[in-house]
Amino acid sequence: MVEFEAAISELDESLFSRIRSETTLADKRSLLAIQSAVRELKSSYRYLEIGSYLGGSIQPHLLDPKCDIIYSIDKRPKRQPDERGFDWTYLNNSTKRMLDNLREIDGAAVAKVITIDGGTDEIKPEQIDGPIHLCLIDGEHTDEAMKRDFEFCRKVLDPKGGVIVFHDAQITYNGIYECIEALKTEGADFRAYSLPSVVFVIELGECAIYNGPEIMERLVNNHESYLFCLRENDRYRRFANKYPFRIMRNVYAKLRNGNRSN
Repeated sequence: MVEFEAAISELDESLFSRIRSETTLADKRSLLAIQSAVRELKSSYRYLEIGSYLGGSIQPHLLDPKCDIIYSIDKRPKRQPDERGFDWTYLNNSTKRMLDNLREIDGAAVAKVITIDGGTDEIKPEQIDGPIHLCLIDGEHTDEAMKRDFEFCRKVLDPKGGVIVFHDAQITYNGIYECIEALKTEGADFRAYSLPSVVFVIELGECAIYNGPEIMERLVNNHESYLFCLRENDRYRRFANKYPFRIMRNVYAKLRNGNRSN
Protein backbone atom coordinates (compact mmCIF):
# COMPACT_ATOMS: atom_id res chain seq x y z
CA MET A 1 0.00 0.00 0.00
CA VAL A 2 2.70 2.47 1.00
CA GLU A 3 4.79 1.47 -2.01
CA PHE A 4 1.92 2.17 -4.38
CA GLU A 5 1.18 5.58 -2.81
CA ALA A 6 4.83 6.56 -3.12
CA ALA A 7 4.97 5.35 -6.72
CA ILE A 8 1.80 7.14 -7.86
CA SER A 9 2.85 10.36 -6.16
CA GLU A 10 6.11 10.26 -8.10
CA LEU A 11 4.40 9.16 -11.34
CA ASP A 12 6.73 6.17 -11.28
CA GLU A 13 6.45 4.41 -14.65
CA SER A 14 7.52 1.14 -13.01
CA LEU A 15 3.81 0.74 -12.20
CA PHE A 16 3.56 -0.32 -15.85
CA SER A 17 6.60 -2.60 -15.76
CA ARG A 18 5.04 -6.03 -15.24
CA ILE A 19 2.97 -6.24 -18.43
CA ARG A 20 4.08 -4.88 -21.77
CA SER A 21 2.16 -1.75 -22.70
CA GLU A 22 2.21 -0.15 -26.16
CA THR A 23 2.86 3.28 -24.69
CA THR A 24 5.84 5.61 -24.55
CA LEU A 25 7.48 6.63 -21.29
CA ALA A 26 5.77 10.02 -21.58
CA ASP A 27 2.40 8.31 -22.21
CA LYS A 28 2.82 6.28 -19.04
CA ARG A 29 3.60 9.34 -16.96
CA SER A 30 0.65 11.24 -18.45
CA LEU A 31 -1.70 8.35 -17.69
CA LEU A 32 -0.37 8.21 -14.13
CA ALA A 33 -0.84 11.99 -13.83
CA ILE A 34 -4.49 11.59 -14.87
CA GLN A 35 -5.00 8.72 -12.43
CA SER A 36 -3.37 10.71 -9.64
CA ALA A 37 -5.55 13.76 -10.35
CA VAL A 38 -8.76 11.70 -10.42
CA ARG A 39 -7.96 9.96 -7.13
CA GLU A 40 -7.27 13.37 -5.54
CA LEU A 41 -10.83 14.41 -6.36
CA LYS A 42 -12.48 11.09 -5.43
CA SER A 43 -12.38 9.03 -2.27
CA SER A 44 -12.75 6.07 -4.65
CA TYR A 45 -13.22 5.75 -8.39
CA ARG A 46 -14.41 3.35 -11.08
CA TYR A 47 -12.31 2.77 -14.20
CA LEU A 48 -13.31 1.56 -17.66
CA GLU A 49 -11.13 0.95 -20.67
CA ILE A 50 -11.90 -0.04 -24.23
CA GLY A 51 -9.10 -2.06 -25.78
CA SER A 52 -7.05 -3.92 -23.18
CA TYR A 53 -5.04 -6.53 -25.11
CA LEU A 54 -2.47 -7.81 -22.57
CA GLY A 55 -3.68 -5.65 -19.66
CA GLY A 56 -0.78 -3.19 -19.69
CA SER A 57 -2.85 -0.08 -19.05
CA ILE A 58 -4.85 -1.81 -16.29
CA GLN A 59 -1.76 -2.37 -14.11
CA PRO A 60 -1.72 0.88 -12.07
CA HIS A 61 -5.47 0.72 -11.46
CA LEU A 62 -5.27 -2.91 -10.36
CA LEU A 63 -2.80 -1.88 -7.65
CA ASP A 64 -4.71 1.26 -6.64
CA PRO A 65 -6.71 0.77 -3.41
CA LYS A 66 -8.90 3.72 -4.41
CA CYS A 67 -10.00 1.96 -7.61
CA ASP A 68 -13.13 -0.02 -6.71
CA ILE A 69 -13.81 -1.68 -10.05
CA ILE A 70 -12.23 -2.06 -13.47
CA TYR A 71 -14.21 -2.73 -16.64
CA SER A 72 -12.26 -4.10 -19.59
CA ILE A 73 -14.14 -4.00 -22.90
CA ASP A 74 -12.40 -5.69 -25.81
CA LYS A 75 -13.60 -7.47 -28.97
CA ARG A 76 -10.43 -9.57 -28.86
CA PRO A 77 -9.95 -9.49 -32.65
CA LYS A 78 -7.13 -11.21 -34.48
CA ARG A 79 -6.83 -8.04 -36.57
CA GLN A 80 -8.69 -4.79 -36.90
CA PRO A 81 -8.70 -1.79 -39.26
CA ASP A 82 -6.56 1.26 -38.62
CA GLU A 83 -6.67 4.85 -39.96
CA ARG A 84 -3.03 4.49 -41.02
CA GLY A 85 -4.22 2.36 -43.93
CA PHE A 86 -3.50 -1.19 -42.78
CA ASP A 87 -5.02 -3.80 -40.50
CA TRP A 88 -3.35 -4.13 -37.10
CA THR A 89 -2.67 -7.71 -35.96
CA TYR A 90 -2.96 -8.90 -32.35
CA LEU A 91 -1.26 -12.20 -31.58
CA ASN A 92 -2.69 -14.53 -28.92
CA ASN A 93 -5.36 -11.97 -28.07
CA SER A 94 -7.53 -13.46 -25.34
CA THR A 95 -9.18 -12.42 -22.09
CA LYS A 96 -7.64 -15.43 -20.35
CA ARG A 97 -4.13 -14.33 -21.31
CA MET A 98 -4.78 -10.83 -19.97
CA LEU A 99 -6.23 -12.09 -16.67
CA ASP A 100 -3.32 -14.49 -16.23
CA ASN A 101 -0.96 -11.52 -16.66
CA LEU A 102 -2.87 -9.51 -14.06
CA ARG A 103 -2.93 -12.40 -11.56
CA GLU A 104 0.86 -12.44 -11.60
CA ILE A 105 0.76 -8.87 -10.32
CA ASP A 106 -1.97 -9.25 -7.69
CA GLY A 107 -4.11 -12.37 -7.65
CA ALA A 108 -6.59 -11.01 -5.12
CA ALA A 109 -7.09 -7.67 -6.88
CA VAL A 110 -8.09 -9.38 -10.13
CA ALA A 111 -11.49 -9.92 -8.50
CA LYS A 112 -12.33 -6.26 -9.21
CA VAL A 113 -11.73 -6.71 -12.96
CA ILE A 114 -14.88 -7.28 -15.02
CA THR A 115 -14.26 -8.29 -18.62
CA ILE A 116 -16.70 -7.87 -21.51
CA ASP A 117 -15.74 -9.53 -24.80
CA GLY A 118 -17.32 -7.32 -27.43
CA GLY A 119 -17.34 -3.87 -28.92
CA THR A 120 -19.39 -0.81 -28.05
CA ASP A 121 -21.43 -1.51 -31.19
CA GLU A 122 -22.49 -4.83 -29.63
CA ILE A 123 -22.88 -4.26 -25.90
CA LYS A 124 -25.28 -2.02 -23.98
CA PRO A 125 -24.44 0.66 -21.41
CA GLU A 126 -26.72 -1.17 -18.96
CA GLN A 127 -24.05 -3.86 -18.72
CA ILE A 128 -21.94 -1.36 -16.78
CA ASP A 129 -23.09 -1.32 -13.17
CA GLY A 130 -22.72 2.10 -11.55
CA PRO A 131 -21.16 5.37 -12.69
CA ILE A 132 -17.68 5.43 -14.21
CA HIS A 133 -15.24 8.20 -13.31
CA LEU A 134 -12.34 7.53 -15.69
CA CYS A 135 -12.39 5.97 -19.18
CA LEU A 136 -9.54 5.09 -21.51
CA ILE A 137 -10.29 4.58 -25.22
CA ASP A 138 -7.60 2.52 -26.92
CA GLY A 139 -9.55 0.08 -29.08
CA GLU A 140 -10.00 0.05 -32.85
CA HIS A 141 -7.98 2.96 -34.23
CA THR A 142 -10.53 4.28 -36.70
CA ASP A 143 -12.39 7.55 -36.40
CA GLU A 144 -15.82 5.91 -36.54
CA ALA A 145 -15.02 3.29 -33.90
CA MET A 146 -13.43 5.90 -31.66
CA LYS A 147 -16.50 8.17 -31.88
CA ARG A 148 -18.73 5.20 -31.05
CA ASP A 149 -16.53 4.35 -28.05
CA PHE A 150 -16.68 7.98 -26.91
CA GLU A 151 -20.49 8.04 -26.99
CA PHE A 152 -20.59 4.78 -25.04
CA CYS A 153 -18.26 6.22 -22.39
CA ARG A 154 -20.43 9.33 -22.07
CA LYS A 155 -23.47 7.15 -21.37
CA VAL A 156 -21.79 5.30 -18.51
CA LEU A 157 -19.86 8.26 -17.08
CA ASP A 158 -20.83 9.75 -13.72
CA PRO A 159 -23.54 12.36 -14.49
CA LYS A 160 -21.72 14.82 -12.22
CA GLY A 161 -18.59 14.56 -14.31
CA GLY A 162 -15.74 12.33 -15.35
CA VAL A 163 -12.72 12.00 -17.61
CA ILE A 164 -12.46 10.33 -21.01
CA VAL A 165 -8.92 9.70 -22.28
CA PHE A 166 -7.85 8.76 -25.81
CA HIS A 167 -4.59 7.03 -26.57
CA ASP A 168 -2.89 7.36 -29.99
CA ALA A 169 -4.56 10.71 -30.62
CA GLN A 170 -2.22 11.30 -33.59
CA ILE A 171 -4.14 8.56 -35.43
CA THR A 172 -7.80 9.29 -34.58
CA TYR A 173 -7.54 13.10 -34.45
CA ASN A 174 -10.40 13.58 -36.94
CA GLY A 175 -12.72 11.55 -34.76
CA ILE A 176 -11.63 13.48 -31.66
CA TYR A 177 -12.29 16.74 -33.51
CA GLU A 178 -15.82 15.60 -34.35
CA CYS A 179 -16.46 14.58 -30.72
CA ILE A 180 -15.41 18.03 -29.53
CA GLU A 181 -17.56 19.77 -32.16
CA ALA A 182 -20.54 17.70 -31.01
CA LEU A 183 -19.90 18.72 -27.40
CA LYS A 184 -19.78 22.38 -28.46
CA THR A 185 -23.05 22.08 -30.39
CA GLU A 186 -24.65 20.41 -27.40
CA GLY A 187 -23.40 23.13 -25.05
CA ALA A 188 -21.75 20.56 -22.80
CA ASP A 189 -19.51 21.58 -19.91
CA PHE A 190 -16.10 20.25 -20.91
CA ARG A 191 -12.36 20.95 -21.16
CA ALA A 192 -10.12 19.29 -23.76
CA TYR A 193 -6.34 19.13 -24.09
CA SER A 194 -3.46 16.92 -25.16
CA LEU A 195 -0.69 15.45 -23.01
CA PRO A 196 2.63 13.82 -23.97
CA SER A 197 3.13 11.77 -25.99
CA VAL A 198 -0.17 10.94 -27.71
CA VAL A 199 -2.73 11.20 -24.90
CA PHE A 200 -5.83 13.36 -25.36
CA VAL A 201 -8.15 14.26 -22.48
CA ILE A 202 -11.76 15.41 -22.35
CA GLU A 203 -13.02 16.38 -18.91
CA LEU A 204 -16.77 16.59 -18.46
CA GLY A 205 -18.75 18.34 -15.74
CA GLU A 206 -17.30 18.78 -12.27
CA CYS A 207 -14.26 16.57 -12.81
CA ALA A 208 -11.72 19.34 -13.43
CA ILE A 209 -8.45 17.47 -13.11
CA TYR A 210 -6.50 20.08 -15.11
CA ASN A 211 -6.05 22.00 -11.85
CA GLY A 212 -3.87 19.21 -10.50
CA PRO A 213 -0.15 20.07 -10.44
CA GLU A 214 0.85 17.00 -12.45
CA ILE A 215 -1.57 17.88 -15.25
CA MET A 216 -0.81 21.60 -15.15
CA GLU A 217 2.90 20.92 -15.56
CA ARG A 218 2.19 19.06 -18.80
CA LEU A 219 -0.20 21.73 -20.03
CA VAL A 220 2.43 24.44 -19.53
CA ASN A 221 4.81 22.33 -21.64
CA ASN A 222 2.23 21.20 -24.19
CA HIS A 223 4.73 21.65 -27.01
CA GLU A 224 5.86 18.13 -26.14
CA SER A 225 2.62 16.45 -27.23
CA TYR A 226 2.09 18.83 -30.16
CA LEU A 227 5.51 18.24 -31.69
CA PHE A 228 5.52 14.50 -30.97
CA CYS A 229 2.23 14.05 -32.84
CA LEU A 230 3.45 16.09 -35.81
CA ARG A 231 6.70 14.17 -36.01
CA GLU A 232 4.82 10.86 -35.76
CA ASN A 233 2.83 11.81 -38.85
CA ASP A 234 5.78 13.32 -40.71
CA ARG A 235 6.23 10.06 -42.63
CA TYR A 236 3.19 11.01 -44.73
CA ARG A 237 4.69 14.40 -45.62
CA ARG A 238 7.97 12.71 -46.58
CA PHE A 239 6.05 10.25 -48.74
CA ALA A 240 4.06 13.06 -50.44
CA ASN A 241 7.31 14.87 -51.23
CA LYS A 242 8.80 11.92 -53.10
CA TYR A 243 8.97 11.65 -56.86
CA PRO A 244 6.55 11.68 -58.73
CA PHE A 245 4.07 12.98 -56.14
CA ARG A 246 6.00 16.22 -55.59
CA ILE A 247 5.92 17.01 -59.33
CA MET A 248 2.20 16.26 -59.52
CA ARG A 249 1.51 18.51 -56.54
CA ASN A 250 3.56 21.35 -58.06
CA VAL A 251 1.67 21.10 -61.35
CA TYR A 252 -1.66 21.09 -59.52
CA ALA A 253 -0.60 24.08 -57.39
CA LYS A 254 0.43 26.08 -60.48
CA LEU A 255 -2.88 25.35 -62.22
CA ARG A 256 -4.75 26.53 -59.13
CA ASN A 257 -2.34 29.41 -58.36
CA GLY A 258 -2.08 27.81 -54.96
CA ASN A 259 1.66 28.34 -54.64
CA ARG A 260 1.58 32.12 -55.14
CA SER A 261 1.22 34.96 -52.64
CA ASN A 262 0.08 38.38 -53.80
